[in-house]
Amino acid sequence: MTTLRSLLAAALLCSPLAAQAQTTILFNNFLGPNDTLYTGVIHPWLDAIESATEGRVTFEIPEASLAPPPELLSMVQSGIADGGFIMTGFLEGSNPLLQISLLPGVNPNAEAGSVAYWRTYQEYFAGTDQLDGVELLGLLNVVPGSFYSMTDQVFDDIGDFQGAKFFSLPGYAARALSALGAVVSPGPAVRMYEVISGGVVDAYCCINYPSVENFNVMSFTRSSTEMPNGFFAPAFAFYVSSDIWNTISPEDQETIRGLSGEALARRLAAADEINTDSRSAFEAAGGAIHPASEQMLSDLYAAWAPIYQAWIDSADAAGVDGAAALAYYREQVAHVASGE
Repeated sequence: MTTLRSLLAAALLCSPLAAQAQTTILFNNFLGPNDTLYTGVIHPWLDAIESATEGRVTFEIPEASLAPPPELLSMVQSGIADGGFIMTGFLEGSNPLLQISLLPGVNPNAEAGSVAYWRTYQEYFAGTDQLDGVELLGLLNVVPGSFYSMTDQVFDDIGDFQGAKFFSLPGYAARALSALGAVVSPGPAVRMYEVISGGVVDAYCCINYPSVENFNVMSFTRSSTEMPNGFFAPAFAFYVSSDIWNTISPEDQETIRGLSGEALARRLAAADEINTDSRSAFEAAGGAIHPASEQMLSDLYAAWAPIYQAWIDSADAAGVDGAAALAYYREQVAHVASGE
């Protein structure tokens, strides 16, 4: 461990995030260096912490992830890194409460979903989750995506999903599509191009308009069907180890908390702006955009009622009023989306 930390420190001396400090946090990043979530949200957040603490807290970023995606929490809990973030879908078994933002059709945009996520955590989940050994600093949703078709099929009726061959991220998204009668090929986002370009599926979900470009699947895509509250938005938990957190002064801890939580969630407004630009680019490239009808939305939510109830039941089992928490989450989403 000491050798690894020393090598990383030496390799990162020229990094704008590296500086002399009382506490240096080895912060793992598994996203690409040009990923918009990293460049537009995460890196500026880390920079802001360094500036606000006047260099008493700084960050080292490894050139490559120190663990595979499912192990990014245990990596910090075991001391391989001091901090990082993980897709919350990987934590379903240990942290069912954190799955609330992965439910289908609950997030109109990244900022509203992220703020509601953090507020709901603070109101209902704090002290009940199983994030042992780490200090949770933030919970974020990216911009939600809906349904994309690679054929002339337009999803404007719930019956259109019956037998449709979909690529989907695993977990809640795949279960929600299966509930509609779709034939789902679940897998990680890095497999999207392989599956879509190979003609294995006729449609896909789970990504926003910038990701359609980033994953190079625009040329295979003819149309999208949009839901007002999206279909699915990947979510992330951000944390540092309790041991490293305890080396930071109470004053700087308070400063970091002030820049994290809801303040970090508000940074997702930039991602929403990028999505708007990419949506226009999608149309300019020939992609047709269809709004889901009121009837289709009603039918979708009815079909997903057992999925919502299953989450409520899991929250109840964890000692939280699941129905109240989900209602609160929806209320907060609506407040933020309306500008309140």
